[in-house]
Amino acid sequence: MKNLIGFLAIVIIIAGCTEKSSTYIPRIEGAYLGQKPPGSTPEIFAPNIVSTGFDELFGTFTPNGKEFYYIQAGPPIWTINIIKQENGKWLKPQVAEFSGSYTSKFCLSPDGNEVILTSFRHKEESDEEVIFPTAWIVKRTNQGWTEPSYLEGLDSAFAPSISENKNIYFFKVGEKHQDLYVSKYNNGEYETPVNLGDSINSHQDEADPYIAPDESYILWNSNRENGTGIYISFKRKDGLWTKAKNVGENINSLAPVNVGSVSPDGKYIFLFSNKYHFSDYRYKEITYEEKMRILNSPGNGSIDIYWVDASIIEKQKPKYIE
Repeated sequence: MKNLIGFLAIVIIIAGCTEKSSTYIPRIEGAYLGQKPPGSTPEIFAPNIVSTGFDELFGTFTPNGKEFYYIQAGPPIWTINIIKQENGKWLKPQVAEFSGSYTSKFCLSPDGNEVILTSFRHKEESDEEVIFPTAWIVKRTNQGWTEPSYLEGLDSAFAPSISENKNIYFFKVGEKHQDLYVSKYNNGEYETPVNLGDSINSHQDEADPYIAPDESYILWNSNRENGTGIYISFKRKDGLWTKAKNVGENINSLAPVNVGSVSPDGKYIFLFSNKYHFSDYRYKEITYEEKMRILNSPGNGSIDIYWVDASIIEKQKPKYIE
């Protein structure tokens, strides 16, 4: 009888350890999901963990570096996924509790305690199709995230980015092209969105802005005539923006490329691109097994998250701006 009890105890312990270990990503520890930091050339971030054979975009870390949020596109809806660090180890991705019902784009506040969502969620119960996105906010509590609350005045806002003072930057679709806007937070409410002006906007499309927490610079994507890719502008002392400047071929070699975020420590820029990394011709005939491996791997033409050293931001800064 004693032997039976001992045997059962061992089985329970083993089962518990197996269940616990299965929740972690194997052999992944340390900061930034244990990834080797990139240099000045963009590299795929966390291949086969975050970036897979599917579409992933808009990656961002919380200030403590222990949570990574990103979008996984594809049917039936886009989800916002989260990977958390626990006891130095990284848990497997899960759909964030405020996601899973509506396709959304999102941004995380600089303090990591609020998420702004722009999605096709209904303001009220209705069967009618939502044509333009509505804006919502969720807040972190000791019990988890709150239910989404509707933000007045931000309908038709795409791809939000929020600063420390809660101003929200985004792009809007116009009759001829897309422009970047800001809605300033004042006395607990958001003001009417204001176009960021000709220093930033062009006669082509501007999209997916990232605003620095202190609003000292803004990064975004544009397909303007002097080069498609990532552009940057810095805020002057008078509150106006410097003329948009292309960040250069090093990053824009990924074109089409968009900005997800800058890491909270300011060291890395997170991007996303569907750059194809495989040759269209092979000297050796491909096998079915290799074909399936490629289809399930990043770099196959799906959207992947990249990261790159952020020192390029300071290099682009005009000398007259301190």
